Amino acid sequence: MTTTLVTGSHGWVGTHLRRLLADRGHRVVGLGRRPWPANHGEQYLKVDLREASQVDAAVRAVRPDVVIHLAAALPQRGSGVEDLVADAVQATHNLCRALRATGTTSGSPARLVLAGSSAQYGAVPPELNPVTEETLPRPVGAYGHAKAAAESLALALGTDGRIAVTAARSFNHVGPGEDTATVTGALAARVADVLAGRAARLRAADLDAVRDFTDVRDVARAYVELAELGRAGRIYNVCSGSGVSVRELLDTLLDLAGLDWSAVEVVDGGSDVRCQVGTAGRLMAETPWKAEIPLRASLRELLAELTSGFGPTTDEERHGMTA
Repeated sequence: MTTTLVTGSHGWVGTHLRRLLADRGHRVVGLGRRPWPANHGEQYLKVDLREASQVDAAVRAVRPDVVIHLAAALPQRGSGVEDLVADAVQATHNLCRALRATGTTSGSPARLVLAGSSAQYGAVPPELNPVTEETLPRPVGAYGHAKAAAESLALALGTDGRIAVTAARSFNHVGPGEDTATVTGALAARVADVLAGRAARLRAADLDAVRDFTDVRDVARAYVELAELGRAGRIYNVCSGSGVSVRELLDTLLDLAGLDWSAVEVVDGGSDVRCQVGTAGRLMAETPWKAEIPLRASLRELLAELTSGFGPTTDEERHGMTA
């Protein structure tokens, strides 16, 4: 049985990932900074990845065959520059160093799947989209720079074969469990507020920005495929390959809620990244993965969590027949 350690295991992606891994027959060990009760058949370790001694002890205790490293601070939640760098770079260094020093139960080098971000690409000119893994990164903020640095560090520490590092660069996630720190989560919450009578109108900005959205469950499934089939030293985009503007995103949420644009107040504001759409050709060529859950289905389930009156997504809608 493969022993898989998941950092950030009880976060949004980790919750879906743990379930998928268990279904594939993995022995799942969760790890995070906060205390959590372990689910039946699981282990959980409370560890601060920025503390090398704690990481060393955890890795020695678990001796994982695979580590899927999700844990990271996010700028949307108010994390400062130093926390962003420490959580990305220092934590990754501690984890890689511990894995290099500790053998696995199988005797093979531990495999590390590093969950990176499309923020590493940053402000790619629109004409250079869709973004491939060979596209020159142009990060514009501390988070993108920190994730790029963590990726380079991990890949460097894997060059001698003592750990097998596979890097994922994931684009925007969407779906149930999403919080208001993301553009989709924030808009869905504002739509729910209007429906519930908590607000007369909702505010929205940067409507012409274009992003690539993938359901969080498809993202989690990509990490499982990379853990089992990804090549060491390789970088993989995780994305749908479809560009959607914030205007289109909001239009779909309004339609699902039975509202129209009279409920919207457009305000000033914008991002330096105007267009960011990826291609997952490499991931789809080297694993069985493809994005399966349509955006409308993801948005419907997200909105259903925030308000009453929405039934569960049908099987037909989830698989794109009515998307």
